[in-house]
This record gives sequence, C-alpha cells and structure tokens, in this order.
Amino acid sequence: MDNIDVLGGGWISVGQELGGEKSDVGLDKKQRVGRQQAIDDDRLEETRNHLVWLLESTWGDVGSKLPKIKAAADVQPALCAWEQYRHHNYVVDILLRSSETPATPKKLTAIRRRIAQLNESIYAAQEFQEQCRQSLERAERALTGQWSDGEKAIIQEKRDERKSEFDRAGAECLSLNNRQKELQETLRDSEAYFARAEVARFCKSHRYRLNPVRVANALAGVPFIGWRQSAKRCGPRPCPNANGYTYQTFKIFRQIVDSCRRRAELIKHTEQRLRSHSDSESHAIAELRKNWYYLRRGLQEVLKIKVLSRDLPHAILREYLKRKSQPSAADLLFEEEERIMP
Repeated sequence: MDNIDVLGGGWISVGQELGGEKSDVGLDKKQRVGRQQAIDDDRLEETRNHLVWLLESTWGDVGSKLPKIKAAADVQPALCAWEQYRHHNYVVDILLRSSETPATPKKLTAIRRRIAQLNESIYAAQEFQEQCRQSLERAERALTGQWSDGEKAIIQEKRDERKSEFDRAGAECLSLNNRQKELQETLRDSEAYFARAEVARFCKSHRYRLNPVRVANALAGVPFIGWRQSAKRCGPRPCPNANGYTYQTFKIFRQIVDSCRRRAELIKHTEQRLRSHSDSESHAIAELRKNWYYLRRGLQEVLKIKVLSRDLPHAILREYLKRKSQPSAADLLFEEEERIMP
C-alpha cells in the first residue's frame, strides 16, 4: 500500500481525488503518565466476587483438589468442574484452555504491546480503505456523465486505478486482521501457561488455609498479574457474596466430621448434631434438617468408598447436592417423611 504507515499508525496519504483535493488522516496518540495498571481495581474486584461464587458453588469437587495441585499441569484437571462456566469469565476460560505456550511476564507484555500496535494499524488501514471506497464511488458516478470518448477514457483509467487501490486496501485490512487473530491466539495460549503456573505456585505456597475467598483473591488478577499481587490487592476489599449457603453447608459437614470419633457412627452422629441445633441458628441447618433424607443417603454412599478424612466433608457435600438436585418421584415422597422436625 503506497504512502501508509500501517505499523506505526502515522499519517496516511490517499492521493489526488478527481476534484484535485488531498486528504490526510492522522492518529493522535495519548501520552501515558506513570505506569498503567495491568488490571484496574473495579475489574479485579468484580472478577474476585464472581470467583468466590463459583468456588463456593463447586467447593465439594474443587475444594478437595486444590491442595493436591503440585504443578501447572494439575490445574486444568482440578478445575474441570468449571467447564460449564468457562465462557462467563475470562480467568476461568484461560485456566481451562486446552492449549498453552510457555511464556514469561515479559513475553506477555511484548505480545500485548504488539496487539495494541496492530489495533492502531487496523484502524488506520480501515480509514484508508474507506477513503479509497469513497474515491472509487466518485469515479464511478463520474462515468455516468456525458463525456467525449477521450474524457471518458481518462475517467475510466482513474476509476480502474482507484479500484486497484481499493482492492489493495482491502487485502491489507484482511492481512492485518488475520495477523491480529493469530496474535490473540498466541496471547491466550501464553496466558494459559502463565495463569496455571501462578495457580500452582499459590497452592504450593502453603501461606494460607485454602478457602473460597483466599483462592479467589489469588486468582482474580491472573493472567494479568501474579497471584501474590492479586491477593495483596484483593485482601483488603470485603466480598459481599462470601459465605453463601453451599459453603455454610460444607463448614457444617466439616464440623460434624471433625467431631465424630468413629466413621461407622457418622450417620447417627450427624443426625444427633442436626437435632441438637435449632432452625433459627442458620439457614443451612434448617435446610439440612428439611433434607435429611438426601443427606442420609449421601452419607451412606460416601461411607461405601475409601475417602481420606480431610476429603470427607467435600465428598459428603458433593453427594448431598447431587441427590437433592435430582430427586425421583419416590425421593420426593420419602423426603417429606424423613424430615427432622424441631
């Protein structure tokens, strides 16, 4: 393309129009003051709050796997329960991405800078293509006038030149857009590698007892910042949706398991604990008393398999929620009969 700085986003000369005018298009670049944050506070907090909800909702499955993460390759299998939610959040989508490319923070910055430059180039190329289109239309309209054969030949020649220029501009736009798409895929693969490595570092750090809020604080900023910076920035910010019903239920199961001396007596012990509490103590207690039938069956299933004591509350929560969410007609009948009444 003649006279167009497509990479630098500079001035573009579109040549002489039929009327003799010349048009120049420039792109103003805003000067940045100070170091720009890779992710702003509002987006960081919004992502953290979403991750808290997601972690609490899937804690029965994900919560038992996080402590077992030793390497970046362990992250995707540990978070497979998030597959249905991956398109709702960028961090989740990146963590579950099927492909990855080794990358350092410096490489990520370089790729993002190149994409920003390409965006400027695409904008400039599109502006130039639009000017070529308008110029071509003027030449085509001119051909409809009453001209001598000589004049018409000159106009036709101008029209052909402008059609060629318009085609070249379109090809340049297509080439730049394809390059942008390739770089975006490279960036996502690189971000997946970096994000999973950060999750593994966090899980191996043993600096915190893993719970949904602390995990969400560490994950909210990746792949734009590391887990330490993310946790530091999110830590002072309260999370309004933390400690929801599902996580409250998990904590009750953990307390029951910790207070039960013999696993063979777990069902009886659980019933006694629920009977000793009133519905007014918490909504989760009231729900467990109401749904004792599903909890009892879930406990029976968990006790049939070998589960480590530390994973037992997660397994109970998983079985309980699964049975309560998919009741049969018979389940609905027995559910009402087995409720623990105050």
